[in-house]
Amino acid sequence: MPGAELEIAFRSGARTRCVFEAGALARLDELCAEVGLNGTGAILCDARLLSTQWREPLLGYASTRLGPPVARPVSEASKTLGEVEEMCDALAARGLQRDGFVVAIGGGVLTDLGGFAAALYSRGVPWVSVPTTLLAQVDAGLGGKTGANLRAGKNLIGAFHQPRLVVCDTALLATLPQRERWSGLAEVVKCALLDPARDARGMPLLDRCERDLERAAAGEVDALEPLIEACVRYKARIVAEDEREGGARAFLNLGHTVAHALEAATGYARFTHGEAVALGLRGTLSLSRVRGMLDEAAFQRATRLVGRLKIAADRRLDAAERSAALPAMARDKKARAGKVRFVLLDGLGAPRLLEVDAQECVRALEASLA
Repeated sequence: MPGAELEIAFRSGARTRCVFEAGALARLDELCAEVGLNGTGAILCDARLLSTQWREPLLGYASTRLGPPVARPVSEASKTLGEVEEMCDALAARGLQRDGFVVAIGGGVLTDLGGFAAALYSRGVPWVSVPTTLLAQVDAGLGGKTGANLRAGKNLIGAFHQPRLVVCDTALLATLPQRERWSGLAEVVKCALLDPARDARGMPLLDRCERDLERAAAGEVDALEPLIEACVRYKARIVAEDEREGGARAFLNLGHTVAHALEAATGYARFTHGEAVALGLRGTLSLSRVRGMLDEAAFQRATRLVGRLKIAADRRLDAAERSAALPAMARDKKARAGKVRFVLLDGLGAPRLLEVDAQECVRALEASLA
């Protein structure tokens, strides 16, 4: 991607610079300096990156002010407060001061945890997000939602802490397995169902997804890059206006109420986050149609696109998992006064936040798994 960028100015006064550039990891130190991060940094990175072609570039920072990377073996199952404490201990061992900063390099779990550690360490230090998966580049790496899971549910503890800089280096996607690309494309499709605008190249994101979905899943760069940029620009517009999810930012949770319940009910071990979102979108579309919000043509168009998302995990739930899924939905952070808040579609590109009852939750879950 040829050096595109944008800057998000939040109403709180925070600012985030987003850089889209193949090969940007090589000039990470320079980019940090350009946004005013002039102290000593500390890199938290997903340990798996050190077994890929990115090992040498990452270890190359050992001789700079960023220092050697602190490798953490993270997974959705280890997205816990204990892991955040381990990260903070590592920052302390590195001698990070209040004028320093954290660089989180990895997928959505690592950027969520690393950003949360930065929010807590010394009562908050600046941080940089370098998302390395498609899912993280189009969603988790941007927007300042940091946190960890509790046994009761996903992302129930955390903080809003905006990164000073987000670096989307599309070259980092080269080593992704196809399952991970499909996982990220679920979030791309979610954005396509939400965003009616044309992208920077003049095409609606929904049309681009319909045309290029399988090519993007195969890793074709000319198909992936416009999707990434369009999603980031859409999310940037939303979060700039609603930093703490008091309004329109909640629309970004399309499909996530069911998705989080499926992840919690299966111990965060069976589905990738994107696979759970893909299933959640199926339930959301079904419930929107049952409520009479989506007309048949829009429902069929959206359902066809979501149906093209490949899900490698076994979607069958046993009795115990089904029993756990509905309470998890009710405990989700979007629940209010005995009802669950769902993002439904009043048409393609027209989300609405509504309360649904227990029977509708069951219907959405069943439609997701059908």
